[in-house]
Amino acid sequence: MMKAERQLYISNILEDEKKIVASDLSVRLNVSEDTIRRDLNEMNDRGLLKRVHSGAIRLGPPVVSFEEREVVYLEEKIRLAKEAVKLIKNNDVILIDGGTTNYQLVKQIPDSKNCTIITNSIPIMNLLKHYPNTTVIGLGGSLFKESLVLVGTETIRQLHSMHPDIYFMGVANMNDEVGVTTTNLEESYTKQTMMQVSNKTACLVTKEKIETISKFVVCKQNEITHFFSS
Repeated sequence: MMKAERQLYISNILEDEKKIVASDLSVRLNVSEDTIRRDLNEMNDRGLLKRVHSGAIRLGPPVVSFEEREVVYLEEKIRLAKEAVKLIKNNDVILIDGGTTNYQLVKQIPDSKNCTIITNSIPIMNLLKHYPNTTVIGLGGSLFKESLVLVGTETIRQLHSMHPDIYFMGVANMNDEVGVTTTNLEESYTKQTMMQVSNKTACLVTKEKIETISKFVVCKQNEITHFFSS
């Protein structure tokens, strides 16, 4: 098999299986692990995959505007939100950060629910103005424009005065080996603090984000208390 054919085969496997282990792939293709590593390194340099220690995983979905992401995988987001909203009890203090799946979660909260919601998400703050029985606390900070969330030193300072019952983390990328990652360093620090101050952490993750990776690590998967995915 020529190199071009082999790399096309690798791309197809990655699309179907979401991750590649170099040692397994060398057996499947009947070539040396060194050959596979060279292929993976070259494909990583060309932006076709993300190289990790054991092999490679898919790159995460591109960072686009909130409005563009809102309509993608909408049915799946609503389904996950309907499951996750069962975690919210009357009189809970809830921390919700950005993301279009978390936005759908807020839409599933009954108008009659009596709770306090803390958020750094501008779209979620705007949505919550219609909830008469919900106390809303908005976090300040620097605007991360693509996600429409407020992050950074000021956000973190405010969080240290809080202890929510549960934190719903917006997830950009998730991988078994690396954990939850994001594209923005300040956002990763903010999410880490949100986890630290909260009693529990829940994640709603749509299928296109599973086994993908970005530059900045938030946490390991085993640090998440509740996990909702396809």
